[in-house]
Amino acid sequence: MFGKKILIMFFILLLVCRLAGYSINLTHKLLGITEGEALADTVGNTVYLEQGWTKKAQQLFYFTDEGSRFMPYSWFLALEQASSQQLFRSDANINAFRYLPTKPSKLNPDGLPIGFVKNVDSKGQEWVGFSCALCHTGQITYQGTNIRIDGGPTLGDIENFQISLVKALDATYEEKQKFARFAEKVLGFQPNSNDLAKLRGNLLGQTQKLKKFIKINYDYSDRTDYGFARVDAVGAIVNEVMATFNDLPENIRPADAPVSYPFLWGTHQSDVVQWPGFTPNGPWELGTLIRNAGQVLGTFGTIDIPKNKGLTGLLEKGLPAYNSSVKIDNLGKIETWVAELRSPRWPEKYLPAVNQEFAERGKVLYDQYCLRCHTVISRQDQALPYQAKLIPQKEVKTDPKELENLARKLKAGKYEGRLGMIPNLEQIPARTTALNPLLNATIGVLVKHPLATIKAAGLEMSNSVESIEEVTNLQGFFSKYQVLSKASQISSLKNAKKAAKRASYKARPLNGIWATAPYLHNGSVPNLYELLLSQKERSAVFYVGNREFDPVKVGYISNAKVSDISLFKFDTSLVGNSNQGHEYGVHLTDDQKWELIAYLKTL
Repeated sequence: MFGKKILIMFFILLLVCRLAGYSINLTHKLLGITEGEALADTVGNTVYLEQGWTKKAQQLFYFTDEGSRFMPYSWFLALEQASSQQLFRSDANINAFRYLPTKPSKLNPDGLPIGFVKNVDSKGQEWVGFSCALCHTGQITYQGTNIRIDGGPTLGDIENFQISLVKALDATYEEKQKFARFAEKVLGFQPNSNDLAKLRGNLLGQTQKLKKFIKINYDYSDRTDYGFARVDAVGAIVNEVMATFNDLPENIRPADAPVSYPFLWGTHQSDVVQWPGFTPNGPWELGTLIRNAGQVLGTFGTIDIPKNKGLTGLLEKGLPAYNSSVKIDNLGKIETWVAELRSPRWPEKYLPAVNQEFAERGKVLYDQYCLRCHTVISRQDQALPYQAKLIPQKEVKTDPKELENLARKLKAGKYEGRLGMIPNLEQIPARTTALNPLLNATIGVLVKHPLATIKAAGLEMSNSVESIEEVTNLQGFFSKYQVLSKASQISSLKNAKKAAKRASYKARPLNGIWATAPYLHNGSVPNLYELLLSQKERSAVFYVGNREFDPVKVGYISNAKVSDISLFKFDTSLVGNSNQGHEYGVHLTDDQKWELIAYLKTL
């Protein structure tokens, strides 16, 4: 009970901060990126679209540390590929995994790829880790021009990136000359024998940690490979929270429900997140910090969950407070940038013009067949909170694997008896799904540093409408924002609890949907045209990894020869890869389908 009272007081402080934050920065106007602008640090002929961000906000999003640590920083700069002397971080190798290389810049002096960031721990050691931008920065190519999609899904292959990274570390440890070159770059010219021995031991230890992550999540003979553009992030987070941090290896399960990376625009405004909609974005702005802290814990963030269940051992039960590597202040900043992000408009400067007559007829079809699930949000209202629609899997009939995995019950271990789902704060039973322990872990990270959390939450609140250039009547807009925000916060927990109990998938507004292929939550449909076909008519096999855009069917070019090893063969017959369901619009004539696609390009 004492733990509940303290946590409630913590929420009240957040509420006070929220109310105070409303008066800050409402009239600030940002200078956005001009469509077609190429920035100095890009590799290749790359242009940007206007999506509501400043140049600085974009670069900060790319390279701000969130607390992830997968390798000492100097090692990543020095590491060679397993089979050559070429650097592992070379542009060609980064491109091979479909991540985005960049040139050095003020915020990224060593020219790390987008989404790779420097982290400094409490002892001053420098690490390299991942940020949101790794998974949520997209890029399409059309006729020689690369078009950057900020907040769009990556094509990156995280599974093979990690496997190849471990192979490179193994080769460095085993091959004398490769280790000598590595040591000279890390330690300096002619290092002494003690330093070499220490480096060699640390190299082995860190490699074993990464191997353990791979074994836990990927190393199963019957598991479906992710390939490009997919990841089972939830599965990896669950393994970290329920097995690794919990010291319960018997809770390990394969991370075998890969899904497409969601696009980020609208994420801040939604009441729930994740494809199954089980993660609340409330109450208040605490939910967004919980969401982002959970992401860090699943991508090589660290946390210490002690065996005792109370705050520094003073409380028998309840209030969590955990040491971690999570950078709470930076999570607040990142969320302000995400709140400002807007969906990309179809760029007619680079892609064929939209047939406006088709689009007008397509809107009528959309309103008739799509609007029930996929709300249309006008561009001037994209900053406003909205309540997501959760569609039961039994109705939409898409692949159920992610939902099946989420429903599994595991041993609670250290979490047993601790506080779970807010705001009711039930105590976690001996066997539980991963949701309550995940909430406990992430809330514990935030409660450990209450002032940083309140500051981060207040930063989100005060900047939530900062860059709305369309707003001419700020007072009227603000009143509308407050009403919708209150409704969204109330619905957030209700919707998340409903999603946790009922197997559902989230139907998002489709702003910018043209830039987010492949489609369905598991990436099993290559383009929008095939999404309007029946399952029998859709491609049973297609290839992922080609950045070349198809502006007609709207998706990536997905045909290839089997011998093309640079692409990934997506087989919809494999577990978790089903392209069944979402058979809406299949009865339309071919002309009507093209009209509907034309309208979707305009969203």
